[in-house]
Amino acid sequence: MNKENIPLLKPNIFKENFIENAKDNILNSGKIDDFFIHSFKEDVVELKLPLPLHKKTVHDFVLILNGEMTKSVGLHTFDLKKNQLLFTPSNNITTTAIKNQNLEGFYCHFSNDFLTGNPYLKLWNTNSTVSNLLSLTDEQVDILKPLLYRISVLFKDSCRKKSNYQLIQYYLSTFIAEISIISTESLPEKKEHPILKKFNQLVNNRFKESRKVKFYADLIHISPNHLNKVIRTETGKSASDFINQICILEAKVLLGQTTLNIMEIATELGFDDISYFSRFFKKHSGVSPLNYRKMIDLS
Repeated sequence: MNKENIPLLKPNIFKENFIENAKDNILNSGKIDDFFIHSFKEDVVELKLPLPLHKKTVHDFVLILNGEMTKSVGLHTFDLKKNQLLFTPSNNITTTAIKNQNLEGFYCHFSNDFLTGNPYLKLWNTNSTVSNLLSLTDEQVDILKPLLYRISVLFKDSCRKKSNYQLIQYYLSTFIAEISIISTESLPEKKEHPILKKFNQLVNNRFKESRKVKFYADLIHISPNHLNKVIRTETGKSASDFINQICILEAKVLLGQTTLNIMEIATELGFDDISYFSRFFKKHSGVSPLNYRKMIDLS
């Protein structure tokens, strides 16, 4: 696998490294970095599963109509089933582990530029990952499925008719609006605890500055004990474990997707001592950073 110097995979790079049939027509529209869609049932996209942890520069979503798929986003693992939709904003650490043979539904990704100015995107981009999972009724699927089918048809003909992309933007904007309305009508018990949501956002943005629980408790204006109680109740993990696991995920992406050496990765993640970083990584992942990188290269 060719490693990039930054831990963000553009779709074109992802295609070359992780898709077996990368030369097929559907994967060579010329605009794959901005938009792509495929039907699990009708289109052949042969992923090299399981995918390593990675970050992409695009938003994506999957809608499952039949079968099951397992997808991890950050610290969450989702066993997606019939009539479920998962939206993943860009820059999240993600992977797909399982895809069974009878899978039906759609995968779609798009860049910020592709839907510039769409008022509904902010909701999905700032929501927690848990809130971006929707369990749909048959009636809701009946509204969404024709939109994705129409987008898919337009996309397949986009090499011949470049003007199709403008139509795709309109249909995709309508789809995002529809799922936004469905999301706001979801039951209140599906919503994430506000302290967990804020903590999650802060840790993802600032874990390189500090891995101390007090640092985040001060930013949220609560005591460390209260923060730890909420996080343990909501996630089953201590606040400290949550912070450490976010750091480990980022370390795995850097080890898997960059040519940075171990010392450079330690420095990038806010560790002053490479030996301490190596011990920290092994404690929380079971292997040393060097051995983890070797495992990725051999996979």
